[in-house]
Amino acid sequence: MHRLTLAVLALAAACQSEAPPGNDYFNRVILPILNNSCSQGTSGCHRADPADPYAFAAGNLDTSSFENIKKRPDLLRQFGAYPVPFLLLKAVGPTQDLKIVYRDQKLPSQIPHAGGSILRVGSDAYLTLQQWLSNGATIDGQRPVPAPVQGDGPCSTAIPGDFDPTTVTGSSQWAMYARMFDGVQGVLNAKGCNTGTCHGAPQSDFYITCGSDDAQKIFNFYKVWAFSAARAEDSEIISRPVAGVASHTGGAHFSAGDSDYNTLKAFIMAVGALPYAPGDTNRLFFADRVMAVLLQRGCAAEGCHSSVAMNDFKVRSGGQGWFSSIGLEKNYRLFKYEFMALEIPDIRRSRVVAKNIPEPKGGIRHRGGPLLEGSDADAAYQCTAPYDPATSSPYCTVAEWVRLERAAMGNPNAGNTVRVVYVERRAAHVAPLQDFATYQGGSDLKVVTLTLGTSVTAGAATSILGSCGVSAADADVRAPDVKNDGTTVAFAMRKNAGDTLHIYTVGIDGNGCTPITGDAGVHDLDPAWSPDGAWIVFASTRAGGSSKRLHLPQADIWRMHANGSGAERMTFLSNSELGPQFMRDGRVSMTTEKVDIQDASAGYYQLSGRRINWDLTDYHPLLGQRAQSLVEPANPGSDVHDSVGYAQATEIRESFDGDFVLVFGPAVARAGGGVIGIFNRSVGPFERGRTDRGFMPSVTYLDPGAGAYRSPIVLPDGRILAGFAAGPVDLVNATSLPFKLTVVDVYGPTRGTQTNLGIAGESQVEPTLALAYPPRPFYLNQRQLVFGGSSGGDATHATIHLPDAPMVATLLGSNLRRGRHVEDFDVDALAVYGADGSMVGSAPLERDGSVRVRVPAATPLYLGLLKGQTTVFRMKEEHQVGPGESISLGIRRELFNNVCGGCHGSNSGREIDAAVRSDALTGASESMSRTANPVAIGP
Repeated sequence: MHRLTLAVLALAAACQSEAPPGNDYFNRVILPILNNSCSQGTSGCHRADPADPYAFAAGNLDTSSFENIKKRPDLLRQFGAYPVPFLLLKAVGPTQDLKIVYRDQKLPSQIPHAGGSILRVGSDAYLTLQQWLSNGATIDGQRPVPAPVQGDGPCSTAIPGDFDPTTVTGSSQWAMYARMFDGVQGVLNAKGCNTGTCHGAPQSDFYITCGSDDAQKIFNFYKVWAFSAARAEDSEIISRPVAGVASHTGGAHFSAGDSDYNTLKAFIMAVGALPYAPGDTNRLFFADRVMAVLLQRGCAAEGCHSSVAMNDFKVRSGGQGWFSSIGLEKNYRLFKYEFMALEIPDIRRSRVVAKNIPEPKGGIRHRGGPLLEGSDADAAYQCTAPYDPATSSPYCTVAEWVRLERAAMGNPNAGNTVRVVYVERRAAHVAPLQDFATYQGGSDLKVVTLTLGTSVTAGAATSILGSCGVSAADADVRAPDVKNDGTTVAFAMRKNAGDTLHIYTVGIDGNGCTPITGDAGVHDLDPAWSPDGAWIVFASTRAGGSSKRLHLPQADIWRMHANGSGAERMTFLSNSELGPQFMRDGRVSMTTEKVDIQDASAGYYQLSGRRINWDLTDYHPLLGQRAQSLVEPANPGSDVHDSVGYAQATEIRESFDGDFVLVFGPAVARAGGGVIGIFNRSVGPFERGRTDRGFMPSVTYLDPGAGAYRSPIVLPDGRILAGFAAGPVDLVNATSLPFKLTVVDVYGPTRGTQTNLGIAGESQVEPTLALAYPPRPFYLNQRQLVFGGSSGGDATHATIHLPDAPMVATLLGSNLRRGRHVEDFDVDALAVYGADGSMVGSAPLERDGSVRVRVPAATPLYLGLLKGQTTVFRMKEEHQVGPGESISLGIRRELFNNVCGGCHGSNSGREIDAAVRSDALTGASESMSRTANPVAIGP
């Protein structure tokens, strides 16, 4: 959860009052209440220290002035199912006096507040604030005249491919009320609900089409039905666009009782509510119990994890008394498939749980604090059967839902043992990740069973190369990965010094060894199974070339069907990309070798984490982009600060809880070893050594001191398994390192403690878990608004839209949380450079800094900015766009704080300037160039 989430108010006793200035209603009436409750004092209150250049205030809320408090509109208005604005919900703390009406339940608010209860429901101060907030939180206390927000852009005729029209046409509701829908469709059209920037956008939950033929009307009928409640007034489709009833980014379009309102209401009363998942025990438990917990604990608040907030866990917040079946299903699928690790029994390994329990108990950093379970007592995590909703804690409610889901899956990977496949290598064979061409004979592929408990013990390790027809003395083995069936291993191997690396598969029992690739002279390596087991992604030299800095064979990322057919290139750069792995959401991560375009032989060099969507769109930074960063990327003389502080980020794997574990090390480390990094991607950019108040580090290092780690992975109990070489270790020049499989404690007072498993063998690296899990979907880009796009069409070209080219340049050149410094880019054109650094072409920027260009696809390129003929900025590292990709990169500067500021920091660098705006996503990628014909650059 971001800095813009759950406001952390301070105890009233820590605050002092002072006379407010001004004579308007806010200063005369409201500010004294806020001063006495939360904004005065020197520590923990909601007031930024004027001497603090980053303007940090607790909960990212400064209540000391009207200007500052209005930066948090998400706290000042009623949202979703919540009965009053979040400012009041936080200030009163957990209470029986405020009820969240959800379906047929009246849930007491359990929203925690670090400052305790500083307002009492019904007190004069509470009622005064409530009235001010209900009148729109204006400076004069008067309610503004509501106005509708007019959308623009054409409606859509596209019906989602997974929509089954028989769910409508086969129902009695369609037969009875189809004729009524023409009037409803007329209202939707007349009000502009289905325009391109409103509900004609496919990413909207209430996405509706033009309704221009029967198929579209059937789909629209279903959507209106899904947003209808048993009591018509509770239906989101009419409660949101009516003035003063519920929040709606589209503003007010109806008055209760007018003709359009009555048309919708009559249809809703006739058609009734679309029931959610009748007869589905697991879905209904989620809807009745888990969703109730999310609401009670404040997770679905507008500035926390609502659909308009600045994070990936976007929970649909519903309305007071009713949730659409579509919203519930989206919440269920998001929770289950992207944020829960249902393949293992311990729910504390899942991200949505780990973010909400204390770190000593396996939790990870969360700006909202531990919302499910704040106790450090072991008993709090030992839920008893049978489940009793009246007495079970929020944590145990989620645990019961996981129990139901795992039972439906057949309880995979139950018990306290896990099989690990790893590579045993000669200690002298310690070539780094990039140097895969160096022959490392004497390798073996082995499997060992670990027993997890208070300590971890290992059984006898056995080779699984017996059916591969290779001599253990000659084999060079690399990078195993286990399919989601838990029994099929893919790995890279060359059989002797004259061979190259090829992809093989073998059963974990050692049977059925089969070559999948075998092109002579080509290295195919680092295979990774897709989450459905049908594909293998791998690195390969089949495109040819050598890397610019080390002049080694250059590898790109490829994919193929699991039988080796249909190989397709995914990345197209001039330096190596290695170690692909699948993220839980279906994207592919990798390590990318990056070299300074201006000085490939001695300049900037970095191995960093990147990711790409399955449809080859949005090739994107992930982690470790810089060892050091400039504060102002357009000004080479500006301050330089450590980012991650290391030139290599390798062996990157996403853990069960969504954090990434990897090895950070020095540039061109011969051994490829270093310290273990644990990267929490939802916290924001990292700056090693920064300790100012309010800065939350996103990277934690497990530094062995004199020793070195390789190949960390997370075990089902949360501990890390890695190869460890005891010190002293010279990572750059070492010629022999005996890495031994070692378990490292991560949580509690034993953090960093190592236990060597005592497995025989010279050097043990690249372990991977053999776990069975159901197929998971791939991540395909959508026509969403920030870094959204699509693929298809002209396979040799791509279209890039930059809503604000100078703004995105502040991210391409540096990423410190010290302000974006967009004002440094006094430029008038976008330039595109080729792999050799020469300019391919340029395109003038519009007055708003936007531009839309057509560029060569599937080839290395660099983006830059020009002032006249002078290059003001140019990316150091290569970028790419996929075949036929159409993408919008970045966001307009005036909306950056509202969409990206929670992670990347505000434009000004002041924390209180980063704030949620519910309508920001709607216009985030709008620009003067968005619908313009793209300027052709290059052949």
